[in-house]
Amino acid sequence: MEDTHELSFSEDSDEVLVARCRAEAPYVTAAFERLVRRYEPVVYRSCRKYLKDPQDAEEAAQDVFLRVFFNIGKFEGRSSFKTWLFRIVVNTCASRYRMRRRLEERHADYVRDIELIPDREPAAHRLDLDDGPLGEALDRLPPRDRDMLVLRHVAELSFQEIAEALHLGLSASKMRLYRAENRLREALDGPVQGE
Repeated sequence: MEDTHELSFSEDSDEVLVARCRAEAPYVTAAFERLVRRYEPVVYRSCRKYLKDPQDAEEAAQDVFLRVFFNIGKFEGRSSFKTWLFRIVVNTCASRYRMRRRLEERHADYVRDIELIPDREPAAHRLDLDDGPLGEALDRLPPRDRDMLVLRHVAELSFQEIAEALHLGLSASKMRLYRAENRLREALDGPVQGE
């Protein structure tokens, strides 16, 4: 036999459930769970249409309901709950879409930079990084850049050995060394800001 309290609870309007959420949260979540069950399918479908990727859509839908949970106390009821909810859906999806685009652009830049690095490994040149202008410039670099330069030009490690020593991929070790050498050149011309 179905619990009559559960039956009436499932038939409650959004406004009633929101009021219960505001009164009971964060300790009692039954009303919030009813709202999630009511809107989860349409929120997910909306995120999927916006983001095109099922995993991204699932993560976005979870973010939406987390934001609802933590902000339902601020919901003033000037619009319907559904309108407020879908404003959060749109904002969450737009934010994730912009973030994904930025990551894709950074990745494209990274791939472009990697392609500029020759495939054959040039011989490491032993440099005296202790004294003089070169040593001073090295001291102004961030520790991560210093480590790369010391491993390559003092310890004379190959790219593969550097990658293994620093737990990096081979292309990442090449890229970091390439950037560290560029920063060292800049540091020879003037001060460098630490990372």
